[in-house]
Amino acid sequence: MRQISLNDVIPGMTLARHLLNKKGQVLLASGVTLTEEYLDKLRDLDVNALFIRDNRYADIKIPEYLSLETQQRALAILSITMEKVNRGENFAMDPICSLASDIVEELILQPSVAIQLTGIATHDDYTLAHSLNCAIYTALLARFCDFSIVQIKEITCGALLHDLGKIEVDKEIINKPDRLTEQEFGIIKQHPESGFHLLVNKRWEISSLVAHMAWQHHEKVDGTGYPRGLQGEEILNYARLLTITDVYEAITGHRPYRKAMEPDEAYNIIASGLGTSFDETYGRIFLSKIATYMPGMEVLLNTGDLAVVVSIPNSSPQRPVIRLISYPDGSPYMPTRDIRLADNPQILISKISKS
Repeated sequence: MRQISLNDVIPGMTLARHLLNKKGQVLLASGVTLTEEYLDKLRDLDVNALFIRDNRYADIKIPEYLSLETQQRALAILSITMEKVNRGENFAMDPICSLASDIVEELILQPSVAIQLTGIATHDDYTLAHSLNCAIYTALLARFCDFSIVQIKEITCGALLHDLGKIEVDKEIINKPDRLTEQEFGIIKQHPESGFHLLVNKRWEISSLVAHMAWQHHEKVDGTGYPRGLQGEEILNYARLLTITDVYEAITGHRPYRKAMEPDEAYNIIASGLGTSFDETYGRIFLSKIATYMPGMEVLLNTGDLAVVVSIPNSSPQRPVIRLISYPDGSPYMPTRDIRLADNPQILISKISKS
């Protein structure tokens, strides 16, 4: 299996993972042979990438944190919640809290894992996919930071709802493909406070900490964030976790105004913001657990060889297991050979292959 850009998908390729819409319904099922007609429709729907089957790498597995059933339920619950808020109706917290609990229960059943891109995305609602991905990353980070299970469930609930205030922002601004004007950015900057007020009205149903995660997730530890310019420990520890995962998910996900960044680029952005944008302690833990290359990704080595990433060791997520597939002159390795980069410090990944 490999995840590739829709632009690189060729008719005749086979879809390897279900594509879901924002309500959690299956838009295209795994196993479907992709035709030009399907690809045209996916382009119209602004789908950016797909998981495809690749016989060359049939043994390479791209991990999924959540079962398909939980992914579908999550998107359905979030979609219904957002629709009710958009119509000015009351919304129920029980399904969100139950979902947060189930997400955490699924995550803790797995052995300790590196933080990798989830692959959970919908073609028609960036906010929903972003919220679900953030919830997964933040739950994992909270686990690595030794928060209790009860706290992690509360943190996950807050991450699921942190962008609720964006419902009150014009969709044309949210989905604008160009740089925002100063006035438009000013409108965007109001969403943390809007989200807080929507959630604080649920004070009998949720912890006030959940509402404060929405209010504080754009604050920076050096005081240059918004909306209140809080700094350091004035910012709730839950929100300091979320600030890191919120930025990571945003820059590694496709957006209307730019392509997704690669995980190694995102790593460098988080690293450069430690102590200014991001809490240094939580940020260093996040960086120690983040995978900078993904299974199925083709990479060029400092030796000139071409390789594919096979798996991510939990103990060294930036030093994956790779498979040598061709020599610098392009001739194939016969047979291919797997290497643990953690055991071969002289071999480095120079860049991600775009071929």
